[in-house]
Amino acid sequence: MLKSEKQNPRWSASRFGAYNSCRTKYLLTYIWQLVVIGKDIDVQEKGLAFHQIAEFMDSTKTLEDLKNHAATILEGYDFDQEKYPVIKAIPRFYLFWNEIIKPYEEQGFTVTKESWEYSAINKKSVVGAMDLLLINEVTKEAVIIDFKTGSTAKINGYENQLMLYAYMIKNKLKTKYDKIKTYAFFPMAGLKDEDVDDIESTRKFMLKTFKQLIFTEDQVKDMISEYTSLIKASENEDWDNLDLEQNASMAYHCNWCSFAGHPDYCPTTYKAGVRFARSNKIMTKEQLDILKKEKQQS
Repeated sequence: MLKSEKQNPRWSASRFGAYNSCRTKYLLTYIWQLVVIGKDIDVQEKGLAFHQIAEFMDSTKTLEDLKNHAATILEGYDFDQEKYPVIKAIPRFYLFWNEIIKPYEEQGFTVTKESWEYSAINKKSVVGAMDLLLINEVTKEAVIIDFKTGSTAKINGYENQLMLYAYMIKNKLKTKYDKIKTYAFFPMAGLKDEDVDDIESTRKFMLKTFKQLIFTEDQVKDMISEYTSLIKASENEDWDNLDLEQNASMAYHCNWCSFAGHPDYCPTTYKAGVRFARSNKIMTKEQLDILKKEKQQS
């Protein structure tokens, strides 16, 4: 098995979550830094497709512009588009932009898409990719919006991610928490009930699936304290001797885990009947980077 000397030095909301949910996945992903090549999971693919479409949007675009771009993007994906109808979410997203985002721009907020932000906890690097970050440099206010492409609009489970983002932006702007608002937007939630050809129906679902997280400064402090403990625990763990089977946690998150079903890396799911595709390959991120460079040079 691999050794852990080259573990990823950066922390993120997903890394903290992986540590709490499944030590085996945490070890494979963040300590050994393994990646799965060739495994396409529909849940992940439709999320990637939507985010790619969302990056195109700005206040100059028409609904037709967005629909045409979405159709082009979706041609490059193989996921089940009847089961995950990303294209039906476009009118809602367009309305969301014009009725939620555009007014902030008119108030002097700068909008950044896929904003990579950096901070630190206990002197350890923390990174986060915020789908939409709106900042007013004059008033030191910020709005953080994360897109979630699940079928239900439930903010439960995303609290720590959004509060971590608030912590990072609060430090960046040197502002106060009461000047930061955090939201999760669920553009694909309830699509089967929405009449995408009726603007009032679309507006109703847009507002219904745009959820604000109300948090307190004490809640953020408690989370940072917990994350400080997790960082210390990870640093003190004997990862090279961790039992992969004993430390795996079978739950809903296994549905989108790339390692699920591998007889060596996730024997727990393998014994439960899940099968890892033989055509897929597992390699380190370092090996993947080398492979990418070789392809670019050839």
